[in-house]
Amino acid sequence: AAGLRAPEAGEGDDEEEEEAEMPEDEEGMARLDAQLAELVRERVQARSAAKEAREQQLHFKMRVLELLETLLRRPSPPALLLLLPRPLLRVLGDAAGVPALRPLLERASGLIRHRVCKLSVRGAWPEASLPAARLVTELDGVLAFAAKARGGGAPLAAATTDVVMLLLRTITQHKLVDVPAMLRLAAAAPADLQPPPTGAAALNPKQKRPAGVAAAARAG
Repeated sequence: AAGLRAPEAGEGDDEEEEEAEMPEDEEGMARLDAQLAELVRERVQARSAAKEAREQQLHFKMRVLELLETLLRRPSPPALLLLLPRPLLRVLGDAAGVPALRPLLERASGLIRHRVCKLSVRGAWPEASLPAARLVTELDGVLAFAAKARGGGAPLAAATTDVVMLLLRTITQHKLVDVPAMLRLAAAAPADLQPPPTGAAALNPKQKRPAGVAAAARAG
């Protein structure tokens, strides 16, 4: 008849696929149940693998913190450990608000406050291993991190404050920055001029200033 329409290509296949997806016989239902069970099993295995990977990563980070604590317990720890606080502050920021990372947060926080911030460089400043300008730049980086940090709560705020005080104390004790000279220059400068550079530019003349250090690194 003229009113009849021939089935378009693919229509019959769709009906067959629908029938194949929803079998009515027991054998077909059994196959479907087995496929569903396999999908569930694969999903559970994927979640388990992801959880195991996170646990291994946490264990590795905890182990690193343990090794750092051992190094910090040395009678005369190297001055380069003064560059350690900023990476640890990042760890605190990343772990904050994540229940699974709470052990990492507590360990890193304790390491900063009870070990790192008690560092003391004895004797003359080791300019060869840690230039004074590098430490001033590190202080600038910590201040920039604190300005951009969002969240983290009391542990991060307290640790950041302790780190800033550590760096300022070290810079002052070893006279890495000539603070009185900076203040005299600031008082003598005309009001329409920019304030004099601080940080690396205000290093004590006795300290060697490495080339390429930004003259405007803040000293706190």
